[in-house]
Amino acid sequence: MKTLIKISPFVGLFLIIVGIPILFMSKSSTAEIPLLVGLFTLFISFQVKEDERSTAIRSSSAFIALIAGYTIKLVISNLYQNHIISFDLISINYFLIIVFALANLIRYSRLYIFMA
Repeated sequence: MKTLIKISPFVGLFLIIVGIPILFMSKSSTAEIPLLVGLFTLFISFQVKEDERSTAIRSSSAFIALIAGYTIKLVISNLYQNHIISFDLISINYFLIIVFALANLIRYSRLYIFMA
């Protein structure tokens, strides 16, 4: 079990690195799945030293990312309806990719940059 906990961030990073090119190059309808699974795996992976501070940072990062992701979704939908951009964010998977990418970015920047 401890080996799985130690490996999970690396599995998440591997899936993110593999998932980004697959998302842009593949014409499959499920091309976003590796990236989404990688972002989720990285987000739920435990730290070496898991305490109340890191747990609070994880949950507050998810909350901030959900608000920011929904704001981005509303802005993109509004720009699409006004014919300013040519794409719309209609798939829930792309919304989740935005939310988990923001959550990971906020979480790890708060853990390692701002709290160093």
